Amino acid sequence: MAGVNSADELRNLKALCPPPPNLGPSHHERPERTGRNIPGNHDDLIAAYGTGCFDEFLWVFANGAENANLDIDTSTRVMQSILHGKAVPALREALSHYRTSPEELIQWGVTDNGDSFLWIPVGDAESWPTVVVQAGQLDFVISDKSSTGVILGLLAGALRISFFPEDFPSDQPEFLTDPYA
Repeated sequence: MAGVNSADELRNLKALCPPPPNLGPSHHERPERTGRNIPGNHDDLIAAYGTGCFDEFLWVFANGAENANLDIDTSTRVMQSILHGKAVPALREALSHYRTSPEELIQWGVTDNGDSFLWIPVGDAESWPTVVVQAGQLDFVISDKSSTGVILGLLAGALRISFFPEDFPSDQPEFLTDPYA
């Protein structure tokens, strides 16, 4: 998938896992910018899908989500407080190459197992890498893909994460919108 831009990633994700047909008209345009700065390609993902869950496992967050559990600002504050002062030496070492620390990461998703998807906010927001941190901060994986690219890679089987369940992804991934949105 090298050389794939964010519009192609979103188009490919929609082909693999169609967005819900019943999204209101407000979801078919970029959401109003509230809260922290996030990549525009994530806004495009949220405009297409809304907040919710890919393949009954991977939850995506949005700025200003009605459900506080799926709000980027709220989740990021909680995650930053968890990571503040934690030893996590391997993660700190990996993030030092980006000249950042765990306390600066921005959470954009979570799995049902409690694994976290976090942007490494360095450089242009459209190019922020993602670190996937296993629940309990036991292991992590860094991807240079956008949030859409990470989801596409996972659902297409091009990105495998050793601490994810073997039955993820399914043969026919689906997206379910947040019932509380």
